[in-house]
Amino acid sequence: MSGMNGTRTTSRRPAWRHVAFGALVGAGATLGVGLVVDGIGWVVNDLTADQVIGANIGLGMATFAARLVATPLAGWWLLRRLEVPRPGLAALVGAIVYVVLAWTLAGDPALPGAVLAWLPLGALAGAAGAGAACAVGRRVSAAGRG
Repeated sequence: MSGMNGTRTTSRRPAWRHVAFGALVGAGATLGVGLVVDGIGWVVNDLTADQVIGANIGLGMATFAARLVATPLAGWWLLRRLEVPRPGLAALVGAIVYVVLAWTLAGDPALPGAVLAWLPLGALAGAAGAGAACAVGRRVSAAGRG
C-alpha cells in the first residue's frame, strides 16, 4: 500500500476494499457458475434420464466437480480484473474455505434452496481468500525490503 507521499506503508490493517471485492466476486462467481452448471445438468438430465439408469447420480457428481473447478477460475479472472493482489492465491483459499464451509454447514443442498446457501458461502469464502492473499502479499513485500 502506498502512503500519502508515495512511500510504502507497513500497516497491519486488512485491505477492506479488496476483502469487499473478494466477497462480491465470491458470491457472484458461486451463484453464476452454479446456475449455469446446474442448468446444463438439468438439460442433460431431461435429455437422457429415461435412457440410462442411474445417470442422474453421475450427472450430479459431474456438476459438483464442474462447479468446484469453474467457480475458482471465474473468481480468479474477476479478481484479476479488479486488481486484487494475488488473485490465484485468493481463489485457491476461497475454494478451500467454500468446501469446508459447505461440508460443515449442512452441505450443499439441491436447488432451489442451494441458491440461498451459495450466496453467503461464496461471499465468506471470497472474503477469506482475498483477505488471506492480501495479508500474504503484505508480509512478502515487507520481508523483501530487507
